[in-house]
Amino acid sequence: MASRSPRVRGAGIPPVRRLCVFVRRYWETAVFAGSDRAVALGWDGVLVLRERGGARLTSGADELLRGARAASIPVVVLTGTAVDRVASEARRLRVAEGLAIVIAGVEDEAAELRALATEYPCLARVAGSEEEIRAARRAGVLAFGFSGGGVAGARLRAAGAEAVLPRLDRALALRVTARRLFTVSGEP
Repeated sequence: MASRSPRVRGAGIPPVRRLCVFVRRYWETAVFAGSDRAVALGWDGVLVLRERGGARLTSGADELLRGARAASIPVVVLTGTAVDRVASEARRLRVAEGLAIVIAGVEDEAAELRALATEYPCLARVAGSEEEIRAARRAGVLAFGFSGGGVAGARLRAAGAEAVLPRLDRALALRVTARRLFTVSGEP
């Protein structure tokens, strides 16, 4: 199998083979070669929270990225945010090495998820909004809600989330791509 390099796609931008940030050598050594599973995350509302001064990582996001890498599960970022902004924030937040694929400027998330699912049959979507959950369901991808970004868990469940996660952790990518359903206690 061919090794997978990090790649970026943006609306109106030709495909780029590398995210414009420092990427560790492990990408070159086929860490993800042959992987049939991946986890798709949102940038805003899942990995990053917006504040007045800019963006900060969601609590547990760095652990999630390290855990996914340790389990050889590619992390795909789907976002409507411009590719330049994602690259800049990923560099500043020091998480670029944890991102396998960044698809920026997404207009049709369901179509992007369907395309990803052909490459990764065990694709799971962790979403922070009702629209993202519905898009994952339309694409036939297992969808989990993340309520730590500000959207109430009940709204994410009503949109079709299999389960709602109140926090990110090191084992999340492994759990959701294994398609194990689990309950989260104390979630409104």
